[in-house]
Amino acid sequence: MWRLLKDYCYALTAKCIGQCVACLPRKLALSVGVYLATAVFWFSHHQKEKACKHLRQSLGIEQPAAEQLARRSFQNIGKNLMEFMQIPRMSSEAIHQLVTFEGREHIDWALDQGKGAIILTAHFGNWELLGASILANGYVIRGITRQLRSKRLDTIVSSYREKVGWQGIDRDGSIREVLRCLKRNELIAILADVDTRTPGIFVNFFRRPAYTPYSPVAFALKTGAVILPTFIIRQPDDSHRVVVEAPLSLQQSGENAQDLLVNTQRFTTVIESYIRRYPEQWIWMHERWKTKPK
Repeated sequence: MWRLLKDYCYALTAKCIGQCVACLPRKLALSVGVYLATAVFWFSHHQKEKACKHLRQSLGIEQPAAEQLARRSFQNIGKNLMEFMQIPRMSSEAIHQLVTFEGREHIDWALDQGKGAIILTAHFGNWELLGASILANGYVIRGITRQLRSKRLDTIVSSYREKVGWQGIDRDGSIREVLRCLKRNELIAILADVDTRTPGIFVNFFRRPAYTPYSPVAFALKTGAVILPTFIIRQPDDSHRVVVEAPLSLQQSGENAQDLLVNTQRFTTVIESYIRRYPEQWIWMHERWKTKPK
């Protein structure tokens, strides 16, 4: 009973905060996000140290530089949260003014093949705004999502996505629905940069073995859909730039296990290249290397 009451209070608080943030001027909302994220950075010692450790190990930098990048990473997430709560009230025109879109021709070419396409991205930049911007450009896209621990909070988050036309596919039962979407020549977004419980393999990520979901490759090899590495990059003025790259070149030797390994490494290398260029825009507090090879 106490857990249900606690869950309800958290969800109600989140809903009220979201309604308030949605009414704020954009610059003020971003400033609030930075302020709150900075407070979390300084007072959440465990999360701060995890982020700094990962930055030191991955980029080979010293503690002062790691702290600076970790703080900016927290602040980017704070801005993301404020923007996410304002997205439902944004028109397509407002999104166009906020986000420049590069590489649309790659999506159009992929859809001309009639087999759908896989938008391969990461928890990088403002990934929620990425989905909204693709929708604002007139495409049909769905994303594989993981249900939040709080069902009420998950309902709120899902409602925000649905208001801009974004529908999630639950990760635990996604295979058939993803195949149906690709058969309808739609876009499927997959964020493949975290350590999850889904089937995966170990590939190199910042020179260390990281357990990585191979689903983007598995879907591509099964259906013939292309993989389009796609990233949204926050600009210095807090506008955004979406970059859709050309289809990922896939090895198709007929040896399924080897093809999964080689191609998963290929898309992971692309993700790493963006994180290296914009390290402050990735989630360094995530336990990316938690699962160890046996």
